[in-house]
Amino acid sequence: MKIQHKIRQYALEKLPAALLVLTALLFLAAGYQFNLWWKAHQLNLAYNNKSILKQSLNNNEYLHAYSVGYLLASQNKPVEAQKAFNIAEVSLNPELRARAKYAIGNVHFESAIASSNIEKGGSHRRAIERVLLAREAYKGALRIKPDMYDARYNLELIDRLSPEKRTEGYQREPDGTIGMQPYQQNGSALMKDNTRRGLP
Repeated sequence: MKIQHKIRQYALEKLPAALLVLTALLFLAAGYQFNLWWKAHQLNLAYNNKSILKQSLNNNEYLHAYSVGYLLASQNKPVEAQKAFNIAEVSLNPELRARAKYAIGNVHFESAIASSNIEKGGSHRRAIERVLLAREAYKGALRIKPDMYDARYNLELIDRLSPEKRTEGYQREPDGTIGMQPYQQNGSALMKDNTRRGLP
């Protein structure tokens, strides 16, 4: 009985301090959550009034970069949009990373469609290159998020619209992959399609 009484007495003595620490921790958590909400609220306001486009891109602000890229893509500025999406693409958030890869695929897909119009100065070779880049971006999105049906749909659509991609502008590599011929690479990336992998 004496031991139980001592334990109860000790707990009662320490209770105010424990409650104080717990209250402080709860206030800190609430402050952190409020800070996150405030940043999201400010980002939404800047997105809605398009003032976000005047803000400089930071390599650590992935959602901000994705938002800027989305607006730029909707304004038909694919080069600037892709730069923003490239920042968002390295986010640790898998949902955002998959969305950024999907958006990059859309930028390349639209560029491939525009490049296929020879009458307006398009290039068949450039269209094939863009198909490759779009296809790889969609597959990258599907590797992260296999249930992203928009990416799967666009990947299948590219295959249906460009059956020549398997033969024109490609060469078989010794490791069993198919890659673009060196003179057709744009210097920024070598896009390869491992035929053994298929869909992600």
